[in-house]
Amino acid sequence: MIINILLSLLPFIIRRFILRLQGHKVGKGVKLGFGAILNVKGKVYLDDYCCIGALSYIKSDDFYLGSHSKISSFVYINTPKVNIGKDVKISNFVIIRSGHLSNNSQLFLGDLVHIFPFVMIDTSRKVYIDEEAGIGPHCNIFTHSSYKSILQGYPVTYGDVSIGKRVELTYNVFVAPGVTIGDDAICAYGSYVNKDIPEGVMAAGLPAVIKRNKEQIIHNIKIDDNYIKITLEKIINEYRDNIILITNRNPVSIHLCISQDVILDQNNSIFVLYNSKIIKRQIIKYAVFDVSQRKCYNHNLNQIDFEGFRKYLSRYGIRFITWKNNII
Repeated sequence: MIINILLSLLPFIIRRFILRLQGHKVGKGVKLGFGAILNVKGKVYLDDYCCIGALSYIKSDDFYLGSHSKISSFVYINTPKVNIGKDVKISNFVIIRSGHLSNNSQLFLGDLVHIFPFVMIDTSRKVYIDEEAGIGPHCNIFTHSSYKSILQGYPVTYGDVSIGKRVELTYNVFVAPGVTIGDDAICAYGSYVNKDIPEGVMAAGLPAVIKRNKEQIIHNIKIDDNYIKITLEKIINEYRDNIILITNRNPVSIHLCISQDVILDQNNSIFVLYNSKIIKRQIIKYAVFDVSQRKCYNHNLNQIDFEGFRKYLSRYGIRFITWKNNII
């Protein structure tokens, strides 16, 4: 432990050399913050451009952190098996720990999962959170429930927790052991989820019960090219106005391409694609956001402009995996 603390105080270039010397995988563009401790018995795999913030502590037997994922500062992870996908964000002051270790103590986070501050996840058993799920502030996910003595007749419960794709736990939601929450479900503020929740519904209450089905949540509109075009144009115009208001400068040019072949021909530009294909590139500074494929790529554009537009789209639930390589 003392050695790990001392290593955490070294410049990253030295830490990277030591990790690679020990046989661990450290990709390009990886960042380890000052005082971030990696106490891993087995293999460490830090994929390209991932980040672990200052003064975070990670204890594991095997630890995988996907490309462009970020573990913020003051995060505590103590779980034997950890697999974190691409473009995942774990915010400050999150605790992920195995209270009662077993062979099934593990954590899996799919791509684009976002865990907000002050979340507590117990990994005494397996916790599986699928892609693009959002775990709101002060939520608690438990895989064991035991305090009073079983010898006095009190129940002691253990069980895996599975949270589906695009699930939203809004704020201060408690998920009990053995629960499965289906894709696209929403669990409202303060809910106690002690039974399975079907996909696409909104549940709320103590205990949580179904309040709305998917048809009652989603607007009854036709999703076609025209709807996509009008909606994206509105978001892009709002983004331009916000940039001018906040920074007093003009934003980069943004080109919306719907169902067409695209030639990248204007430098310092963002190209937003939907059902479109890039056939030619004539420039060297640009970014692409492919809405239909949910992928984005930055090629020499100012990183502030790239990330700013990406974050603005995420306000509307439009999220992207970062392409590792060039698109053409």
